[in-house]
Amino acid sequence: MTATTLRLLPAHESFLADFFDLEEPLLIWLDQTTRDARAEADDVYTLPAGLDGEAAHDAWGRIFAALPEGLRDERRTLLTGEEHATGNTVLGTDGYEYTPLYAAPVDQADVEVLVALLDHAGKALAYESGYADLHSLLDQAGEQYGTDSIDRTPEKAEQVVARLARVVAVLQLQDDDTAALVAAVTAANPDRRVQLTVEQEEAARRYFDRLITATTEGKPAVERALARFVEFGDDRPAQP
Repeated sequence: MTATTLRLLPAHESFLADFFDLEEPLLIWLDQTTRDARAEADDVYTLPAGLDGEAAHDAWGRIFAALPEGLRDERRTLLTGEEHATGNTVLGTDGYEYTPLYAAPVDQADVEVLVALLDHAGKALAYESGYADLHSLLDQAGEQYGTDSIDRTPEKAEQVVARLARVVAVLQLQDDDTAALVAAVTAANPDRRVQLTVEQEEAARRYFDRLITATTEGKPAVERALARFVEFGDDRPAQP
């Protein structure tokens, strides 16, 4: 058995966009491909042995279901600009406001399913034997992501996999710093204000620096620099 533990998740625009965008088309297509193969349908992609698209979609769905209401509302705010009253506010010792943080009960087994999917996707990018169809599916998913984007520029398979890798990297951020911040979040006041201590703020700054690295992997360097500026402010350089 694996344990369901409280995992620190940020209301970070890039992370939320990557996480929500994983489902369609990538996970839905993988799910349907697995279902079609089991039904012995015609003209179905052959996924590599050990890759269960239905299980991957289900794992993502359970993580989605575990997201606190406030974090889901943060996503709606980012998309629509509509304010909400259910979110957390994370404050430093001097009142500096950081990106909101939440604690979500996530099963490690579900994270491991996405880690395994990422491993398969990496093998497809490397053109390993038995992965040609998965590579084709990733290519087509990239075209669909491009169709749905604002600039309508098709993505490459590498960009599709990079999105998955960024989500997995954030989900795997677990250490003493995240444990300290989970404790701070779960002890929040009824008004959902999380007032950090000196030690917790130091942990937060280290966490956000790692978070920014994870959420900007595979993107232009300017995006990482901008993300650090937005999070830390002009006089708050990132931790080394």
